[in-house]
Amino acid sequence: MRKVIKNAILITVFLLAAGCNHIILRQDLYEKVAFKSEKIKPGKNIINLYSLQFPESYFEKLKYMEEFELVSKQLLLEDKSLNLIVSSSMYDTLDSLKKGEVFPEEKVYLKTASDLNSDEMSEIDKEIDVYVTDRGGSVQGYLNKQVYFWMVLNGKKGEFIGENLYTELDKQRLVEEVRKSRKEFSRVLNNAEMNLIIKKKNLYAGKNPELTTSESSDIFYPTDLPDSILNEERAMYLQGVKDDDFHKIAEKEVSFNSPFLILDSEKLTGYLVVDGNYIFFYGGSEVKSSYHRYDFEVKISEVTLKDLLEVEGGILLNELFERKNPEINGIEKKATQPDKKSVNWGIN
Repeated sequence: MRKVIKNAILITVFLLAAGCNHIILRQDLYEKVAFKSEKIKPGKNIINLYSLQFPESYFEKLKYMEEFELVSKQLLLEDKSLNLIVSSSMYDTLDSLKKGEVFPEEKVYLKTASDLNSDEMSEIDKEIDVYVTDRGGSVQGYLNKQVYFWMVLNGKKGEFIGENLYTELDKQRLVEEVRKSRKEFSRVLNNAEMNLIIKKKNLYAGKNPELTTSESSDIFYPTDLPDSILNEERAMYLQGVKDDDFHKIAEKEVSFNSPFLILDSEKLTGYLVVDGNYIFFYGGSEVKSSYHRYDFEVKISEVTLKDLLEVEGGILLNELFERKNPEINGIEKKATQPDKKSVNWGIN
């Protein structure tokens, strides 16, 4: 009887040991990743992020983008790779220009005059203070104001005649002149090696604090962060996260769709990898990491456009998702984390 019990105990111990070894092996495989980029090496890796301040008024944005175009051309010639922290407005503007579209603020002047709603008419009246004829009715008046807007952009303000009955074709010709003048900028944006991170503030605005589930699904989210943050698929820098939510994120209790998050922290630095996505902590000293051979830290610098010509390039966010199979004990193993979709808005 004792022999049977002893054998049973030995078998149990063996199974437990085998199980533990199995767990350790899986953990080891997970931690021993390898990256395709030669810029990423075992040890400490600093990821430089440069924060830009985008103006709020439309005409200041125009001037800012003219300077951004010149800087981008120089960066392209120097083959410099940069990560930029930008506002949602700047991201949307660059994304539109990259696609050959107009500024978001210009879309109301692109719309067919007869299709304008009352809010759009009010917006045009607020921005355009110029005499237009009333001979063609209200629609003609707003069409003339749209034409005036595009004439100003083309440097033809002096050619506008308020008594004229301009047509949609007249407006379209002016729009095409603007598109043509920005074609080179679009080409540059499509070839520049830059990654954009959107800075998010006022995270809880409009969020019902009693909601603890996703408003668009049955998935449970133990956080007050709104769905617009949880479901965002672009890289983000979140400022003003509540302490309770920060703790849950650090404990991997909250899921995000964003491939790359940055959180301000007085305590933590480093990063976590959750479901293949990166969460970086910025500002603290206690190191967090998911891959024991690689210490990643972000460094954020406030800069001007001209500063971008002088700053150091380095690791792009994209390169954190470009893996190769690691070697363990001289044997190549299958990568444990699949390549994520690109966060690059430049070269595809």
